[in-house]
Amino acid sequence: MANTLMELRLRYDDFFRVERFNYPERIAAAIDDSIHRSRSNSSKFANATSSLTTPDHPRFRIPLTELRSFDPRLVNSLIRDPLRHLRALEASAHDVAMEERPGYDKHDVKVKVALGGPVASRPMSPRELASGSLRRLVCVEGVAVKVSSIKPKLVKSVHYCPQTNTHESRTYVDATDPQLGLPALDSTGNELPDKRVTITST
Repeated sequence: MANTLMELRLRYDDFFRVERFNYPERIAAAIDDSIHRSRSNSSKFANATSSLTTPDHPRFRIPLTELRSFDPRLVNSLIRDPLRHLRALEASAHDVAMEERPGYDKHDVKVKVALGGPVASRPMSPRELASGSLRRLVCVEGVAVKVSSIKPKLVKSVHYCPQTNTHESRTYVDATDPQLGLPALDSTGNELPDKRVTITST
């Protein structure tokens, strides 16, 4: 079974290229839909400040049944360690997207993956969630009786230096970031085994 990020990426790349699943067209359609939505939103809110809008990331759905028919062991590994697998899935999807729609990734836009279908024999209720479910892929069905307001958080900031006429960007990680605890990535997308993603100090 694949262990490193590169091995997982190659395995998911093989999955995306299985002809019967038709993923290159699905990914291209998700990008086209995202571009269409962002154009219609920008024309709707032409007077709003465009720098304050967040980029619309293309998203497409992967049914776990298709992945299970391709490789059942890969799905079991995905359920046990979803964060590493989602990182590899999205990296492989980005590679396919770059082939189908070159240049789609302007303004740090990346393809996102949504997983669907049965995860286990039955979904869990909110009361069944326990510490054993942490960092595992679970399906929860229930009714939300109280929801707090959404508090925006700083994820990335860009700073301008007038002396050098350059921009510098910083990313911020908090306790809710799904990348927390995973190996950090270098500029080419390879894992750095001796460096972990940690909470950004203030």
